[in-house]
Amino acid sequence: MDGGLYEHYTEFRNCLEGTIKELLEEEASESVVVEHFNNGSGIGAVLLAASHSQYLEVEDS
Repeated sequence: MDGGLYEHYTEFRNCLEGTIKELLEEEASESVVVEHFNNGSGIGAVLLAASHSQYLEVEDS
């Protein structure tokens, strides 16, 4: 998500955090921390690419 939404719109931040608590069981939601991070989009892209790389099929040479 765009960090500006989370950083500048308190209602959005509260809604996001409330939804996480609703979707996860109470104990699991306590272990989730959502916070604003500069350059989060770049880091998020790297994490997404890294997580997808485990699904690439390795061809035999």
